[in-house]
Amino acid sequence: MISEKTESELLGLLRATARAEILPRYRALGHDDITSKTSASDLVTIADQGAEKMISAGIAKILPDAEIVGEEAVSENPNVLKRIGDSELSVIIDPIDGTWNFAKGLPLFGVILAVVHRSETVFGALYDPVMDDATTARKGQGAFHVSRDGSRKQLHLSKPERKGLADMIGAVPHCLYTPEERQRIATRFVAFERVLSYRCACHEYRILAEGSLDFSMSGPLKPWDHAAGELIYREAGGFAAMVDTMTPYRPDMTEGRLLLARSREAWREIHEALF
Repeated sequence: MISEKTESELLGLLRATARAEILPRYRALGHDDITSKTSASDLVTIADQGAEKMISAGIAKILPDAEIVGEEAVSENPNVLKRIGDSELSVIIDPIDGTWNFAKGLPLFGVILAVVHRSETVFGALYDPVMDDATTARKGQGAFHVSRDGSRKQLHLSKPERKGLADMIGAVPHCLYTPEERQRIATRFVAFERVLSYRCACHEYRILAEGSLDFSMSGPLKPWDHAAGELIYREAGGFAAMVDTMTPYRPDMTEGRLLLARSREAWREIHEALF
């Protein structure tokens, strides 16, 4: 579905967008360049808006038959989200994942892009504008780290000797949970060595796929946060399933939570500890 040539073109588009719309505004935003959406910490900047516009225009040339689902477009018109399930081919864009970090001058932000065919992710890219590198996957072709010079290294999750929960490190964006959920689940974190949140799904999925985290659980299901990373993690050898049903994730899902772990067995053990 997505050829090497198309992948190269998509990564080139993300790189060009970062240079034109994102990096010139990093640590250079004025007060009027940042606004809030659903809460004081849910931010959007002129860099998000400019990047989504540029990526959307590029997608229209690279994949002219695809419907485009951008985070900021959905913020303006929630019906845009339906394109994922209704379309033969769609491209999901998070122009700046980790906008809060970006707006505060922290270098933990990225650009996420996923290509979806009939409600199944077939390509994902997690691009880091600061380091100018990416983690990518095409369905059935494995997951790769792509350096700024274009060199590629395949990612394989190692299968270490069985870890106990007390030795596991995970990522859970508990700041996105309701106060009741936070209070309940925080008491379960003591079972693990460490539970962290980068406020950036892009980088959390990258270190998951590299094997630096043992598990991750999602906040509310936003396709621009999870479609690309979930594919990449599975292509690297990990296991992912919905918390309540243990069924596969689809990018048109908007309810429930996604849990990812190195193996099905580890997933079950972590699930039992959390719930």
